[in-house]
Amino acid sequence: MNISESSLRAADMTVAQAMHQTSVAQDWLAGRYADQAAEDVRYTGDTITFTVTGHPPETAAAVVDVIKPAIRVLERMSRDKIRVEDYWGASRHKDRDGVAALNDGRSDLAPIYSGWDAKSYPLAQGLQLPGLFSNSDIGTLVSEEIYADYLRTDVERQGIKMGRLKMSGPYHLFSMHPIRSRDDLKGLRIGTTEGIEAAVMHALGAEPVPLSSLEMNPALAGGKIDAMHLADGSSEVFGIGKIARYRTALGCVRQCLEFGLSHHFWSQLPQDLKRVVHNWLRAEAQAETQIFYGVAGAKARDRFQERGMEFIYLPDAEYGRIAEAVQPLVEQFIADEEAAGRPARTMLKDIEARNAAHRNKTANDLMMDAIVNPVAKIND
Repeated sequence: MNISESSLRAADMTVAQAMHQTSVAQDWLAGRYADQAAEDVRYTGDTITFTVTGHPPETAAAVVDVIKPAIRVLERMSRDKIRVEDYWGASRHKDRDGVAALNDGRSDLAPIYSGWDAKSYPLAQGLQLPGLFSNSDIGTLVSEEIYADYLRTDVERQGIKMGRLKMSGPYHLFSMHPIRSRDDLKGLRIGTTEGIEAAVMHALGAEPVPLSSLEMNPALAGGKIDAMHLADGSSEVFGIGKIARYRTALGCVRQCLEFGLSHHFWSQLPQDLKRVVHNWLRAEAQAETQIFYGVAGAKARDRFQERGMEFIYLPDAEYGRIAEAVQPLVEQFIADEEAAGRPARTMLKDIEARNAAHRNKTANDLMMDAIVNPVAKIND
């Protein structure tokens, strides 16, 4: 894993930079490709309701800037044969109850984050390994590409299908007191998910405290934790940016944030609408990672600084110490998973090869690929 002060500063794009790099995603969300997809729809039956649920508030950037516009795109792509009903703020089910909601009919598309459930999604924990992906756009595509071979079984054994896999932006530390070295992390209670992210904090001498999205804000505000480990856009959505006084750039971990799909909803769709939903999910995932973690992340950083939050970038020597501490987690993950009969080493080699194949693609290249050549075999 290679992290440095200069690379982390460069990754913190301005709003103008993020907007420039994501013009294709913006066009897709504006519906400029929707009617082309609709030409293939032949279904003439009754309108099918598609229930989308989530825990972010309805005012969150991911909902307002991405998911709501994307819903309108889906309805156009389906020639209005799919009508979406969406519910936010955990109003339909608790944030961690996505699988149950998909199985009992409360939702057709809901969060099933692998980071919240390391036991159910053991191989998917590898997507959190330090330094695995250079950016969230490539991470999203590669996660889709490897899904059928390595991750599908763990999802479908729960009676559901995969909706979309979305890789997050890099995670940083949002704290009440400054963190200016690896040693400053010793003994701190850090809010995390389960699995690899928690192991990273433990390797750095901190005490990981696994939390769901809706548990983070009260934990930091109430002093249950000393810092929250989170991406910029998410920190704004869940109010961490209004509480924390310091942001220490870390960038070791990204999360794969999956939405599951109801097996019943998928099985009732005619083939042409299955194709529409599949293609929409691939483009939506890429658009969301680019707009939410790119554009909304840049806007969030501006707001953090306007509120007086201090941004801390460590000296390269400290980042070297951090990389040295977390690097053994890769081999430990491989050893643990291989001992359980799961092909972790093969998966990571596959990811490495795919990362290399996509290394020179821009965000706009990746978004166009998601529109015109979406990854297949997610739910075939």
